[in-house]
Amino acid sequence: MRTSTGDGEAARRRHPISAAVVAVCRATTPSLPATEPVRRGFVDAVRHHRVAPLAHVLLRDDDPDLAAVLKVDRDAAMIRHLTAGVVLGQLSTSLGELPWATVKGPVLSEYAHPAPGLRTYTDVDVLVAPGELRTAARRLLDAGWQVIDFRDMLCNVETPGEMHLVSPAGVLVDLHWSLINMSPTRRRFSVDTEQLLGRRRTVSVAGSATWTLDAADSLVHVCLHAALTGAHKMIWLLDADQLARRTERWDDVVDRALAWGAGPAVALVLARARAVLGTPLPADLDRRLGISTGFRLVTATVDRLRPVPRLRRDASIPRLVARSVRSTGGRTLTTLGTRSLRGLTDRLRVTGARSGPPAVREPADGEAVEKYLSAVEAQVATP
Repeated sequence: MRTSTGDGEAARRRHPISAAVVAVCRATTPSLPATEPVRRGFVDAVRHHRVAPLAHVLLRDDDPDLAAVLKVDRDAAMIRHLTAGVVLGQLSTSLGELPWATVKGPVLSEYAHPAPGLRTYTDVDVLVAPGELRTAARRLLDAGWQVIDFRDMLCNVETPGEMHLVSPAGVLVDLHWSLINMSPTRRRFSVDTEQLLGRRRTVSVAGSATWTLDAADSLVHVCLHAALTGAHKMIWLLDADQLARRTERWDDVVDRALAWGAGPAVALVLARARAVLGTPLPADLDRRLGISTGFRLVTATVDRLRPVPRLRRDASIPRLVARSVRSTGGRTLTTLGTRSLRGLTDRLRVTGARSGPPAVREPADGEAVEKYLSAVEAQVATP
């Protein structure tokens, strides 16, 4: 529900930093009180929500002193994106005819950000079919790339959906065979990598032609990834907002969300984006996604009491709720309680373990890489 103009002005007076963060994400120049604590708080907030480069661009003319503080963030984002373009060109050469696609960071920065090329991200995510993972990894290793996982990561019985490599130039690349990392979470969804790659399209990223997911897959994946992460930072809501504004075929979005089992995740993230960014959505989207009244009551109440723009820490109820969403309000609350109890138990266990020496982690060797690749192939072979 949109607030009236008077309500909006009152909110800006009560929460000037949060209102300024929202203004940045709406690509409008933020208005901030002249007090130094508020200005410092704003810098911390845009960095927490990962929109500092965008804030720099919007403030350059009206508040050059504050923009200067954020210039380092702008420069880092620009360098990262230009470097990603080079790496994507190298990937295209090394992977050759293998079907692959890049997702999230580079493509979102180029096509789903108010300042193209300035979205913050730390690595390049690449998706290949599970049956081609060995070939893809071998080609990259032969081209001078290095695996940077630890041995225990690759030997994890849950078989992670990605392995981590670094390019010869030092750029981190997550080589995925699944868009969902751990098998307990993968079992909750039905995201077929080969179908995704069968619908891929070409785009240009920082001057390099590359493959990425089609429009509907991109929006559903952005929402699912945001929900599994917590959907508690404005950068992820901004991603969903920008992709939703470019969506023409909502039937495809609904079909993919239902096929993946991601309806609740898509509904939650898009609802948060609409609440703070005014994202235009179909009026009947909740109904088409199978969202119950109880689900919407639970999630809307949390979002009203603890809106994302006011969050400054990763640990929060909105994050826990996003990671707990299920098909109904009751199931969401049950999962929320289970996760809360598990989190408390884990913290107590970690606290109790601090008296001993830290665990020694060994870098992955050839044996660990082989064990991981074989585990992925075994999963492919399992009906």
